[in-house]
Amino acid sequence: MLYYLKHTNLMELTVVAIKREDGLYHFDHPHNDTVEELLLNGTEEAIDEHCYFKTGKYPIEGDEVEISLFLEEPADYDTLLVKEVSDEEGTTYTDTTMCVPVWLCPWLQGFFGEVPDEIYIKVRPINKGLESFVATTGMRGFLNK
Repeated sequence: MLYYLKHTNLMELTVVAIKREDGLYHFDHPHNDTVEELLLNGTEEAIDEHCYFKTGKYPIEGDEVEISLFLEEPADYDTLLVKEVSDEEGTTYTDTTMCVPVWLCPWLQGFFGEVPDEIYIKVRPINKGLESFVATTGMRGFLNK
């Protein structure tokens, strides 16, 4: 099972989500021994749109996306999620860049210890071919992050 964790403090969480055949995403994480936690109920559509905005293509099955969540405003982020409604089933946020609803399950509350009112999000589609090329050659040229 693939998982990637960047946890610098309790104010930040980074996971690598993998696109599934059914269009949803999932991620693994050591918090609560999480395996294939789903991102759904509109979250998958927001991820797709952010990826399209950055790359000009929609993710397909097997594509990976690094998603970073911050409770404090970072220097660089793609969108701000603002809490709309929350209950024991999860929390609906508005993605203020795409103007779409995003639903997050209680797993996030368990990780952060609260239901955040705002979450800053950074989405980075992972280009395995480019990363392999850069690692092998050390060349990036005019290509950016």
